[in-house]
Amino acid sequence: MINYDLFADGYLKMVKSGGPRKAYKCIIDQLKLETEIAGKKICDIGCGPGELAYELGTLGATVTGVDLSGILLGYARSLTDQVDWIQDDAMRLDSMKDESVDIVVSSLMLMDVPDHAAVFRQSRRILKPGGIMIWIVTHPCFQSPFSHPMEDGSRKVYQYAPQYWKSHGKGTLRSILGSYHRPISQYINDFMNTGFSLERIIEPEAESAFHSVPMHFGALGYKL
Repeated sequence: MINYDLFADGYLKMVKSGGPRKAYKCIIDQLKLETEIAGKKICDIGCGPGELAYELGTLGATVTGVDLSGILLGYARSLTDQVDWIQDDAMRLDSMKDESVDIVVSSLMLMDVPDHAAVFRQSRRILKPGGIMIWIVTHPCFQSPFSHPMEDGSRKVYQYAPQYWKSHGKGTLRSILGSYHRPISQYINDFMNTGFSLERIIEPEAESAFHSVPMHFGALGYKL
């Protein structure tokens, strides 16, 4: 499990500058297509400093935010006391009871765990029958260790193999913490094999015409 305590201040700056905002908006918009958020019990797995969990709470949900980083949870607790903040491992979720929530959300965290399928299994366990899971990751095709931006906004991909990797930059999130890269098929097949129906695949539009490839990829499904 990647230790975000090692990059907590830097990650908080990324969040405050709007880095994950597009993923948060996508998750909320997709949920609104499926159900009323108000009144639902939602678990935000890998909640970090709590921005998404807080926003879901303002929409009327009862929210539990789970993260392994004590430092990031400290920021989250200073954001609001209307969310139940829990320090726990996303691959175990020992603090969460079976069939206790209506919705599980996971924003940009499955790349940070060595066993993403364990997160799917635990998410299914804590969901009520027919509950929803929605997850977003950095796009496996275009945000990978061998994907490089070109001047025209496209990207050139040299390799697509599953692997743990670190970028060659200095002082950046991925140069310090690294990431687990997995192909799209691995994410989707493991999601369905865990016991979720696949309602739809999500690829938010590119942010501009120049940056013409999507930054994120995800899926929404129901517990079978």
